[in-house]
Amino acid sequence: MSFLHPLALLGLAAAAIPALLHLLQRRMPPEIEFPPIRYLTDAERQSARRLKLRHLLLLLLRTALIVVVVLAAARPLVPVGGAGGAHAPTAVAIILDNSLSSGAVVDGRPVLDRLRAAARAALARTTPADRVWLILADGIVRRGSREDLLASVDSVAPGFERLDLVPAVQRAALLVNAEPLDNREVHLLSDLQRTALADGRAAVPPGVRVLAPIADDPAPNRGIADVRVADGAAVVAISGSAATEPATISLRVARRGWTGTEARALAPAGATVAMPLPPGTSAPGWWLGEVLLTPDELRADDRRLTVWKVADPARVMDLGTGPFVTAALDVLREAGRLHTGGQAGVVIGDAPPRGDVRAIVLPPADPALIGQANRALAARNAGWRWGTGRGTPGPIADAADAGAAGVGHIAGTQVTQRYRIERSGEPADAGAVLATVNGEPWLVRAGAGSIVLVGSRLDTAWTALPASPGFVPFVDALVNRIVAGQADIAHAAGEPHVEFRVAGVDTVGATVYGPDPRESDLTRARAARVSEALGGDRAVVELVESSRFADAVFAGTRRADISSMLLLLALALAVVELGVATLTR
Repeated sequence: MSFLHPLALLGLAAAAIPALLHLLQRRMPPEIEFPPIRYLTDAERQSARRLKLRHLLLLLLRTALIVVVVLAAARPLVPVGGAGGAHAPTAVAIILDNSLSSGAVVDGRPVLDRLRAAARAALARTTPADRVWLILADGIVRRGSREDLLASVDSVAPGFERLDLVPAVQRAALLVNAEPLDNREVHLLSDLQRTALADGRAAVPPGVRVLAPIADDPAPNRGIADVRVADGAAVVAISGSAATEPATISLRVARRGWTGTEARALAPAGATVAMPLPPGTSAPGWWLGEVLLTPDELRADDRRLTVWKVADPARVMDLGTGPFVTAALDVLREAGRLHTGGQAGVVIGDAPPRGDVRAIVLPPADPALIGQANRALAARNAGWRWGTGRGTPGPIADAADAGAAGVGHIAGTQVTQRYRIERSGEPADAGAVLATVNGEPWLVRAGAGSIVLVGSRLDTAWTALPASPGFVPFVDALVNRIVAGQADIAHAAGEPHVEFRVAGVDTVGATVYGPDPRESDLTRARAARVSEALGGDRAVVELVESSRFADAVFAGTRRADISSMLLLLALALAVVELGVATLTR
């Protein structure tokens, strides 16, 4: 047995008061010999014996009444089975997953409403003896009174922060495990997305109970995972649940206050579509694009922004790199994508020119000229050089950290001959390697971005690229985007908007914010995966129906408060005491 208010037991000292009063009231009557009433002696002795018994009964009743009232004030708790009752002091961390997916509507009600109701039910069961924390998707640990935490729960809304459940549960478990209490629980209130349990396994200490209500069946959903603009088209990737119907995608382009829907496409979840940019978007400057998806049950991922910069066509000089490059430059010149003649802004050749001229450098056809080319690269502080040996053949692949400057449109093209490209100075900046072959650099931005090194000559004897449809766009990207100074465009998770970076009066880059694409897949994790990720073979994870969650929390320390029963007993004792006292008078 335990007590919610153990200090009230000090009142048990009052149980000695009835005994003291009875002792103080004892009087020895004087003995007088009165012969006429001797015959009453026996009757008097019998009456005195009955009176002593009644007084002893009154003493016991009054003592018991005080003891029962004091125990009721201390609110004793006794172990009980089943639902209901109070609980022993518990350390509990409540994880309320208000990530983007919690805004999905299921059966006409947002998922977050159900999660909030479960959080309120758990907080309503807490007592001042508990130690309670609340953790939201932002990762901040909140500690406060029950009223403060209830106010936080009531004010929470779906956010753009993503909550990975494995580290969140592990953190909460370690938090409650550090408390000097015998009972420790983690209440996970989440839609249990499969993508939120994709990797890892929480290290939950023994004795920590993890409890989670079973999530509702998810609604089919699609979302825009990514939008990138390259080569005159917006490449849109669609994510979401697998079993969804194709949705309509709309592209709107904005610049200097002008907006309009310019293109439409149809695509299912998992597809990637290229939507041509509307006429007029080739003008130099910064352009803002907005891609919209047909609304569904999760609205927050149906809109994504993108931004790109259009520069003036480059002025290019070819220093005899071969017929294929010459033909590609002629096509681009006729299309208005570059200019020739005059002072060149970009030079294509076997070695970089002196000065600050931007250059695209191909390996020399004669291996004996590799050393001369390396010395020219060193004079420009390129930080890269040609290796002494040839690399192995293989397909071209986009580098993992290439970002928007990558060349994914030529990925898979075979390279038969190439030189290795090696570092010759300090470690390369992130994104310097734009494409690889067999994991080794094949296309590298060097010299603070003013030089681009290609691992092969652009000839069919070295690579199949000149004979592929992507060759002319590749040369266009080299001269107009990669070596001409690609604007720094970063992507981050957050509410959709664009933040431009300015140096003086020039816009030098931008950060595009949008939802995490993993939030669009509302598929629920299987129960076996939940147990494996959050508890493993120790089976500490309990999945219960949402309707039973309020009764299931704190079940490991269930206690019943019997103070009301003791008060009823005290009332009965008072009635009996009154009756005995009346008869005694």
